[in-house]
Amino acid sequence: MRHNVLCLFFLMSSVFVFADCTTLYSSITYAFSHSGKSLEANNFDHQRYYAKRSLQALEKAEEQMESCDCTKINNIMYDVRESLEKAIDPEDWDTGRFYVKKAREYLSETITTLDRCTADTDPVPASAPDEAKEDDYSDKKVAGEDKKVTLAEKQEALKKEQEALIAKQKALERQLDEQRRIEQQLAEARQKELEAQKTLKVKAEIELYKMESAAMELINAFSCGEFVIKETYKRGEEVLQEESLEETRHFYREKLREIVKKMTDELDNCSGK
Repeated sequence: MRHNVLCLFFLMSSVFVFADCTTLYSSITYAFSHSGKSLEANNFDHQRYYAKRSLQALEKAEEQMESCDCTKINNIMYDVRESLEKAIDPEDWDTGRFYVKKAREYLSETITTLDRCTADTDPVPASAPDEAKEDDYSDKKVAGEDKKVTLAEKQEALKKEQEALIAKQKALERQLDEQRRIEQQLAEARQKELEAQKTLKVKAEIELYKMESAAMELINAFSCGEFVIKETYKRGEEVLQEESLEETRHFYREKLREIVKKMTDELDNCSGK
């Protein structure tokens, strides 16, 4: 009985360690996946976007490191972060690819090291303490027969534990597949939204420029003063990465209001002369 309690304790302890490392493993896998998308990106904006997503996954992994207790990955994780931080805002395309590639290599090394850590936490102990064995056998009537039964029980426990771990692994794989599918959907939705933002940007800036030009010609024709075209609504596409479509719309609506107010103020000054 005492022997069985000890075995159960070892099994439960090992499973908990495995579960904690599994969470960390999942986050690192996401970081690795996003680094691959960054390398596959066909433009600079996408390259930096997925490098940033990779860093966000890494930050989650860093929060989970203490629960896993795999100190061998500490230095590698530091190298991953350093490379990804440089990949987010690089000088040019080639520099960004260089640091993403380095981060991906470090992430691969992290996954391999983590695999070794989890392998070291085999959920079934190789043998029980001698004292526990002796106590167990002393309660049996026929030593030869009971020894065979005990071995069979161990083998059955091992088989069940292995089946449980395999089931957990398959469940984790299904979860990862589902999360990847959701991530892909979000990335596609974000890309569509970004394209809509770019279209709006071009259209709005053209029309706002036309409005400023027309206002300048009319107000100058009235000899009311000088209406200067400032084009404060002009900006680069990289700004769109940091805002939503609704925020882009709000920006150009406000710029339209500014131009209308400026026109109204000039006309009011004109009527007062």
